[in-house]
Amino acid sequence: QKWTHYNAIKAMATQDELWQGDNWPYIVAAVVAVPEVVKLLASLLQRSRIGSPVPEELAGIYDQEENETSLSYTLAKSTFGLWHTLVKMVIFFGFWLLGGFPAIDHFCLQLHLSEILTGVVYILLLMALDQVIDIPWDIYHTFVLEEKFGFNKTTAATFIRDRVKAAVLGVILGAPVLAVVLWFLSSFGTGAWLWVFIFISSVQVILLFLMPVLILPLFMEMIPLPDGQAIITEEAGEDGKALPPFLSGRVFYAASAGTYATRDRRFPGATVGDQLEMVQRDGSWVIAACTDSEPASAAIHAKSGFEGQLNAGARLTFKLSEEIKQLAKEGQASADPLVPRGPADSVTAVCVDAGLLRSSLLKLANQLGYYGANIYVIDGSARSSHSNAFCTGFGRFRRICLFDTLLPLMSEGEILAVLGHEIGHDRLYHVHTMLVMSLAYFFVMMYALGHFLASPALSAAFFTEPKVYLSVVFFTIIWEPVDFPMSVLTKIFSRFNEYQADRYSVAANRQYGRFLGDALKKMMRKSKVNLTPHPFHVFLNNSHPPLDDRLKAIRDYHGKYYNERM
Repeated sequence: QKWTHYNAIKAMATQDELWQGDNWPYIVAAVVAVPEVVKLLASLLQRSRIGSPVPEELAGIYDQEENETSLSYTLAKSTFGLWHTLVKMVIFFGFWLLGGFPAIDHFCLQLHLSEILTGVVYILLLMALDQVIDIPWDIYHTFVLEEKFGFNKTTAATFIRDRVKAAVLGVILGAPVLAVVLWFLSSFGTGAWLWVFIFISSVQVILLFLMPVLILPLFMEMIPLPDGQAIITEEAGEDGKALPPFLSGRVFYAASAGTYATRDRRFPGATVGDQLEMVQRDGSWVIAACTDSEPASAAIHAKSGFEGQLNAGARLTFKLSEEIKQLAKEGQASADPLVPRGPADSVTAVCVDAGLLRSSLLKLANQLGYYGANIYVIDGSARSSHSNAFCTGFGRFRRICLFDTLLPLMSEGEILAVLGHEIGHDRLYHVHTMLVMSLAYFFVMMYALGHFLASPALSAAFFTEPKVYLSVVFFTIIWEPVDFPMSVLTKIFSRFNEYQADRYSVAANRQYGRFLGDALKKMMRKSKVNLTPHPFHVFLNNSHPPLDDRLKAIRDYHGKYYNERM
């Protein structure tokens, strides 16, 4: 059937063209494969640099054991990435050249829907196939690779729930948008591309406002940073410990006099770890399950010997309960994410002044002209121990977001310097500039789509006849050789913006240069990043400059701006 379609298209031609030849699909496929081959080359070059001498600027970030772990992690990620790319390439080009696209189209036509609905189903089916192919790779990456190096905190339930939410959201938002796009392209002739551009651009702008308010909270718990004190437990993996994930890197906020409670939904429905509180029992501070009926009878998961009132800076050591330690001894650690995975029998915690941090962050935001923002803590520790911070939204929708993994990692000054960097992106109009650039690029892309929509050469490359919804899919594929160099230019611009945001933070306060440098080192050390990336890999893929270049630029700008050495 593949070749019947293909020969029918050839018979329609009135003159001998290149696309009429039997080799035409393979020629197009070879061109489309060029960016992937270049990416593979960059990955191999990156792999060749693993173990290279660490730049002098970065000396001391890792000790010998940490450096070996970082190298192992980098090598494991490289191996995973290479195999993932190669297998995906084989599947994609095999699907293409063996007639997969017309086969899916034939299946959709048997549903006897309208042309627009057929197109929506066709595109959603292709997207679903891609997701199904990626699921085994995602599982391995999360539960094997990231788990091996101590980063994963995602449970199977959270993993499944996130993907179900993403799929449902994709259908709810994507299906109507696809239907409108296909209607425009089917009804408005040669000028349809302009209507599609206006429509999609409007949707993108609306989503910029809705993302922090409606969409992100579906996947991440966003907890307003309150006034008062908070107690933060240490993270699993520190000092060789393997803490229960439900106690690792968790934030307890002051709920009432003498009570600190969690506010995230980590492991909802579990017998332990769902809602926790830190209270005094018989004079000692304990971590127990929250209960509204009989607080005194709530199960105690850990107990400290600390008595008296907690003040900022106080450190507590909690001994894990015998029940939890027994679960680990009985071999249930591998099946239950809420029990220890190693020999740890205690967890330490520190009391911090969350209200003071909140006031300092809002003061800095107002000082820099970032008005009306609210501060939220994201429960990133429910999925990973990687840290991050970002500013999102516009106007009254502005949000300053800190991952809870950031709080035990950095000092207040370092968090302020990181926030100065993130605010710099907004105040220097990086988000606005990138939005304008992406819309301009999308305009060019839609203009090109308008010229390829009825192209028999495009359809012939995929063994089909010209159809609107098929042309949309095929165009996005053949556009990759154009999109690839544009993505490289975008990465270059992004790295330039990172340098600018660093300088903005340095200029905000005389101490921020040192604080920002220390914060970057801590984040890189914790994430076990590769300190010797290959320049070509950075050029193609990295949205942020290498750490040594950033630290040198921060130090140089501090010296120039304040006329002193940092």
